[in-house]
Amino acid sequence: MKTTRIVSIFLAVAMIFSMFAFAVSAEETAGFPDIKGHWAEEIINDWADRGVVNGYPDGNFVPDGSLTRAEFAQIVKNLLALTEKADKDFPDVAAKAWYYDAVMCAAKAGVMIGDGKNFNPDKKITREEALLAYARMLGIGDDGKEPDLSKFSDGKDVSDWALNRISALVREGVIVGNPDGKLYPKKNITRAEFLAMMSQTKDADHIHHFVAKDGSCSICCKTKDEARKFYLAVSSNDVTVDMDVFNDYSAVVTVPAKEVNASNVSITAKMQNVASLGVSSAREHTVEVKNTGMTGTPNLGDWLSHAFDFESGYVKATIDGKTCVYHVTGDQNKELATLRASSLDICATRDAWWALTSHVSSKTQEVSDSYINIANGSFLQIGKEYLCFEIEEDLKLDNFNDIAALKQNIRDHVMLKDAEADKDWQVVAVLKAGTALAVSNSIAVLDQDATIKLNNLPAKTLETLLSDLRAADSTYSMASLLIKAVNDVIGAVNGTTEEAPVVVEISFAAVEN
Repeated sequence: MKTTRIVSIFLAVAMIFSMFAFAVSAEETAGFPDIKGHWAEEIINDWADRGVVNGYPDGNFVPDGSLTRAEFAQIVKNLLALTEKADKDFPDVAAKAWYYDAVMCAAKAGVMIGDGKNFNPDKKITREEALLAYARMLGIGDDGKEPDLSKFSDGKDVSDWALNRISALVREGVIVGNPDGKLYPKKNITRAEFLAMMSQTKDADHIHHFVAKDGSCSICCKTKDEARKFYLAVSSNDVTVDMDVFNDYSAVVTVPAKEVNASNVSITAKMQNVASLGVSSAREHTVEVKNTGMTGTPNLGDWLSHAFDFESGYVKATIDGKTCVYHVTGDQNKELATLRASSLDICATRDAWWALTSHVSSKTQEVSDSYINIANGSFLQIGKEYLCFEIEEDLKLDNFNDIAALKQNIRDHVMLKDAEADKDWQVVAVLKAGTALAVSNSIAVLDQDATIKLNNLPAKTLETLLSDLRAADSTYSMASLLIKAVNDVIGAVNGTTEEAPVVVEISFAAVEN
């Protein structure tokens, strides 16, 4: 039985998510002699490698030493790449002091403001003072909600002036407290403790994006464009659904609650600063689809309703044995849904994506073009439905602006069969070596077979999806079925916990046909 073009999008989507790795180059660790064996050794070396922290003149780091306000200001300056200084000096901050620039930059950014007169650079900073300043760094203010620190046994000890922002930090999932369920707000924070807190933060690796919800960072002046690694947008008239992936491994998807002309769309893909694919400067390609075969003006707010009421959910991904967890949050905005997927552990997520990168090669092409090449032998199984190749030839999807030709191409290549359901996984996809994604002049190619498995998704939505798509009588009805499935999946992720997340597993090995 032949199926139509929408079915194959699942393979394309699986490939896209398995192909894109946003790696940063590794550097040697700082190797401070006094942190060997310390519980925060790896964390300290990681932040030192990034140039955020330094040791003392004697070469030591002093991990358990209390952090001073001057040292905190230096971390702020380094992390946010601050350059602008406050106009007014502090009487107790000498122009020749090593921390002068850092203090003045932190003050200009509004992160540290002193006591109204002095800055007190040598004063040890308490945990609640550090949390308050950290909230300012992240652009998290008083969200207007009732403060609630009841989950911490000492939450009542937080000062009134810090209560709202610290409560907001907790609600955003930025801080989780100590393993014993306490915040210790009045205790001085150590150098190691603050770095560990930053490592727990979902956007610690690129804070200026976290601030940049409106497109630019009010503190470091970095723009959203500068922070972006990958951008994908589908537009029709003035309506755009887009996805950004940033260099902290976070992703942001936006969906407007507007009616869209489904008959004509444009698809734009951009990449920049993706070392794993050999991409440095920005590369962009747009495909215009003049006749999709769809009619009408569906309202995206109705089609993707769960994106607009999304609150919180978790997805755990294991890539070649390396595991990372994403926290997905929504803003419950009725006009523009924004879903943010942020890593709970930047280092673990980096390791997972690096594991993926090791199985992907990059090359270039002279012409600017975008296509998906699904290598022969790849397949997709959802429950008992098995989508596979019918002929021994790769499926190249490159004529997106000619829907009739694209449909026929897919009809000539794939078929849908019945199979025995996998008892452990709801969705299993195999992408054979040679599967490739091209964006503009860059091509990413799988070197080994990739097996992608998913679980904890809404089984009833998925178990007949492929046959329903095959039986659909028009492109419009197929698209609505697919979007309904996407909407149901979004709804299923909402409410999942870190203990019971949606599970994705990607492994690499030779797979028999």
